Amino acid sequence: MGSMTSPASDSLTVIFARLDARVRRVDEERWLSSRYATASQRQSLIVLYAFYYELARVRVSVTDPTMGQIRFQWWRDALSELADGKPRQHDVVLALADELSDAHLSADALGRIIDQFEAAFLATDRSQEPEDLLAGAAARICAPGEDVAALVQRIAPEWAALRRGEAVSDPAPRDRVASNLRPALAHFRLRHVWRRGAKAGKLTIRLSILMAVLTGAV
Repeated sequence: MGSMTSPASDSLTVIFARLDARVRRVDEERWLSSRYATASQRQSLIVLYAFYYELARVRVSVTDPTMGQIRFQWWRDALSELADGKPRQHDVVLALADELSDAHLSADALGRIIDQFEAAFLATDRSQEPEDLLAGAAARICAPGEDVAALVQRIAPEWAALRRGEAVSDPAPRDRVASNLRPALAHFRLRHVWRRGAKAGKLTIRLSILMAVLTGAV
């Protein structure tokens, strides 16, 4: 299911550092946005994104629907066992145990992400992947009292489609978000870069996210 680790030999600090490096490698846009969060928020965001990556890679790891369902059920069972204080020896699960115990993440929200990923996998339709649920969970980490449901439902799927290189026929206009939400949502500004069609270099990506953090315009 992913990289394994032993709590007897690896501290949570080591595990979080490993997850941070992994997210930077596979999901740099969201990783860059998370750099503008507080240290505690950043750690929670990275654990959330590492969890999301584990689910996202089911699509490229297996093609058989039954095998895919087994993978998703493994994560449901892992969350259920966390509630009983029995974390599986998996780096993401061990990190989730710490985040859930401090109420930085919600088991119910994580379960909904699993369910939606499974539905997208079975339908072989990436547009159904839970980008909005992920953004909503990230927003709750950074600004628990803010209601961003309408915003993320509108722009998260568009951002994901453009990231995959797909055309978007009716792009949503820029929206401005509060400063405490920006570490969770700043990467959405890249949709305006990707609409232009040219491949964005690393500097362009970094500058776009920085501008979103400074101005709130995503």
